[in-house]
Amino acid sequence: MTGQPAVAEFPYCHACDNFRDGPPRTCLACASQQLARPGKDACGICSQRLDASGVCPNELCRSSRRRISKIHAIGYQSGPLRGAINSYKYRGTRSWSVVLGRLLLAWLEETMAVDPPDLIVANPGDCGPGGDFAHAEAVLRAAAVADAGHRWPFDTGSPAAVVKVRRTLKSADAQAWSKRVTGNELRAALRVPDPARTAGKFTLVYDDVCTTGTQLDAVATRLLDNGGAARVEAVVLARAPWRGTSG
Repeated sequence: MTGQPAVAEFPYCHACDNFRDGPPRTCLACASQQLARPGKDACGICSQRLDASGVCPNELCRSSRRRISKIHAIGYQSGPLRGAINSYKYRGTRSWSVVLGRLLLAWLEETMAVDPPDLIVANPGDCGPGGDFAHAEAVLRAAAVADAGHRWPFDTGSPAAVVKVRRTLKSADAQAWSKRVTGNELRAALRVPDPARTAGKFTLVYDDVCTTGTQLDAVATRLLDNGGAARVEAVVLARAPWRGTSG
């Protein structure tokens, strides 16, 4: 019927009349029809699917050195969500930040209303010439724009509450042992410019994908030890499914 709004299902968001200013809850409801979302079979610490014996295969959850309290996930890294993130990060479709930011905002309203964070920060990207597109920071800014009531404390200032002062090795698709190395390297590259902004606060770290959680744990360590944060959790758009090997 002519005259009716064009509503396209996720991941065909760019063809939807809601693309630029759709209600966050509507966008999450639409996307959820195409997403595999964590359920009762997910680890309560890292959102990974439990194995056949009901145990989380992620070694971070069993580590006595783990500093991050919990890693939430909006969905699993598969199907349309994986495609949307890859298009955003690697194929230059930067406008995906609008939709991804709206999904993050709706998830916050759905999940964190009872225990809201005091500050929401991005896992900082590489800095300086040759660094990557700051994809996590862009999603945080988009979520802040969509937050009409200014309810959520997104860290969109400059400098950010936690920053990376030098480039580090890539961790995407690396094996668990390699991710531990890059996690240690990241921890050494992070700084908290103004600890007063994080001291005593429940801080939530946003990133797009989590595989082992070592990078998020590195950010948590820096926020706790140097930023004086009271508690650090994380939320990711996509939790990478377990590949059948530890970590």
